[in-house]
Amino acid sequence: MRFSLSTLNYQQKSLIAELAYLVFICVVSPFAVGLQIFSKLSYILSLVLDNLLLLPVILLFYRIYLPLTVGRKRYLLYILLLPIYLLLYELNSRLSSISLIHLSFIPEGFRNNLAGAHPENFTKGYFNQTIGYTSLVLLAASSLYIVKLLFKNQHSLTTLETEKLKMELTYLKAQVQPHFFFNTLNNMYSLSVQHSPETPEMITDLSAVMRYVLYETRQEKVPLIQEVEFIKSYIRLENLRHNQSNLIDFSVQGDINSVRIEPLLFLPLIENTFKHALHQNMAGKWVKLVLTVDDDELVFQTANSKFKTNNLPDKSHSGIGLVNVQKRLDLLYPGKHELVIHDENDSFTVTLVIHLYHD
Repeated sequence: MRFSLSTLNYQQKSLIAELAYLVFICVVSPFAVGLQIFSKLSYILSLVLDNLLLLPVILLFYRIYLPLTVGRKRYLLYILLLPIYLLLYELNSRLSSISLIHLSFIPEGFRNNLAGAHPENFTKGYFNQTIGYTSLVLLAASSLYIVKLLFKNQHSLTTLETEKLKMELTYLKAQVQPHFFFNTLNNMYSLSVQHSPETPEMITDLSAVMRYVLYETRQEKVPLIQEVEFIKSYIRLENLRHNQSNLIDFSVQGDINSVRIEPLLFLPLIENTFKHALHQNMAGKWVKLVLTVDDDELVFQTANSKFKTNNLPDKSHSGIGLVNVQKRLDLLYPGKHELVIHDENDSFTVTLVIHLYHD
């Protein structure tokens, strides 16, 4: 499994950045310095331990001091408290040295070097640590804090954008459902007027369709096989309105069991074909729906007959249905879909291609 930083949330990114910083400051940096000034590994490891003992004051700087001052734009407070923090840093450094001096497993030569600096006596020198190294630690900690803020701000922007997309998708889905129920009730009325003996079958399919639209579509994604069953029920309802049972040809190819899809994504395309072919008074009308799934992509194609109107393209297809589908695709599959329309003299074809990705 390939690791990708983009798959991590901002807390995980911040933790990785923090660990990288601490390893550099407490291990890599003192180890590199130790290689230059010491010949013994035990001395180098002792220097690393010395830096590890500075962790409390380092954590205090970027986890408490910076958030309370710079993080809240209290820059004057940052300046006023800086001498106090430097004093705490110096005290921590001297306590670390004193602790190492009294640890028997630390090499004697290293302990003698520490003792020679007299960390217990402030009159022998104001700074136990060098100004350069202290500045390096604090600048690096400030950089870490800025990086963590950037991760947090990026997360906030992404969250706002996601919420906006969800609101837009909810609005678009809400546009689909009333339109769908209106058409379905028209179907029911037509059959009731005809006193059709197929009314019980119609009620069964209508119940299944309404249950799906009212409940299943609350989910962000549904199994594709559920969407297929919904389409089949809807087609059966539409067929009941016509004398011919073979007007609508729906075929499914490939394995649809492992794919999930946004609910009602195909419905506007299907309704478009019914509106501009089956609901027109013309001879030889037909509708073909094809759903194909493979490992890399999903293809849903609708095709229907149309009137020949002086060999000019029929612009009536380009209504709210296709606009709705295109908007949803732009929000759900940015850069991962294609919607191709072929408007010919005697047929109208829409091909939707979605490049699949796994959750």
